[in-house]
Amino acid sequence: MNTEATNESNSEAAIDDPKRAERIKDEVRIYFYPKIIFLLPTLIYCVLAACYLELAGTDGSPTSTQAQTVEATTESSENTEVTKEVVESNTPEATVTIIFMFVFTLNLVVMAFDFPSNRFLALIAFVFLAMAGLWILSEKNPELMGGLSDFISSIKPAANGAFFWTMSIMLGILFLIMFFARKLDYWVIKPNEAIHYHGLPQHSKRYSAHHMRFEMEVNDIFEHLWPFKAGRLYIRPTNEKNEYILDNVLNVRDKNERANQVLSALQVQLREDAEV
Repeated sequence: MNTEATNESNSEAAIDDPKRAERIKDEVRIYFYPKIIFLLPTLIYCVLAACYLELAGTDGSPTSTQAQTVEATTESSENTEVTKEVVESNTPEATVTIIFMFVFTLNLVVMAFDFPSNRFLALIAFVFLAMAGLWILSEKNPELMGGLSDFISSIKPAANGAFFWTMSIMLGILFLIMFFARKLDYWVIKPNEAIHYHGLPQHSKRYSAHHMRFEMEVNDIFEHLWPFKAGRLYIRPTNEKNEYILDNVLNVRDKNERANQVLSALQVQLREDAEV
């Protein structure tokens, strides 16, 4: 009889264990990053631009079509100078570099300022569209803008493939350092505790997960756009006066929801254990 009762209790426990395992979620690791993480679009563009210039085979010399145009105008030195200017302004290096300037400037604006509302997003989009419109207008109809068109047309930035490869390598090294440095300060949320790992050599501080609170804040609409979905996370441990503020947490909504699921699963388990 005792053996049958033991087997029945073991079978009931085996049935309850999967249900309890479903309630107890996996641990959640929370990493936060410096502002340089938002230079990722610039890094991606530099790699693409370097590959494009390598495939285009541009080495600073005019293509065959451009060379024929220059040879056709060798009769007059003035016409030759004008043609060279047109050739220089229409090279792939010039187009790629202008796009790079827009991308890099937008990245710097995102890193330098906080835009907590969609109105700022519309404002920045309007400014960049206005600048692009002025540049296109100065190229197509320079007489409409007078001296301003001459000033804009005189700006002919150009960077070769070596520049973009160098930028890609430099930014890539910084991103690798940042990836490994994130291990120096991060949080692990478990069903029964929250662990804060920090320092080198690494130290850990444990907090009870019971009554711990997590709050999320999207303080910059640009930083919260895809692919970062970044935001600020507040961690308030139990019986602690101080709160921890984690900036630039990627996928902050998902991290916040998963952390709260771990805490809610713990509370449900505690209530069931108390009822038993």
